[in-house]
Amino acid sequence: MPAVSQKQQKFFGIVRAIQNGEMAPTTPETAKAATDMKKSDVKDFASTKHKGLPEKKKVQEKIDYADTKQMKKFADEKKKHKEKDMRMKFGKFYDKAKEAKDRLRPGEVKKLVDGKWVSNKD
Repeated sequence: MPAVSQKQQKFFGIVRAIQNGEMAPTTPETAKAATDMKKSDVKDFASTKHKGLPEKKKVQEKIDYADTKQMKKFADEKKKHKEKDMRMKFGKFYDKAKEAKDRLRPGEVKKLVDGKWVSNKD
């Protein structure tokens, strides 16, 4: 298996040097990879040429609309951030503005007509 990015190739080059005893482990990740992987697999990754490889592999998250767990997660996040979004939109006085909308204006009288409250100012 060839490496998919230059960073992956460099990482496995370090792992191969650790497996051959040419280098001491620099990070816990390199030490774990050196002990867990076969030398032949590490050699395949490390021997990949840099030409044509991206510096870093871009990961694109795919949304599966049929996956109920994923959709529930999105719905929960949306509900969780809804209040914060409203505060960002209307500022810290959002609740007071909401109350003021329902308050009567000076000289205003509301009466019930056909099951609806109607104002004399409208």
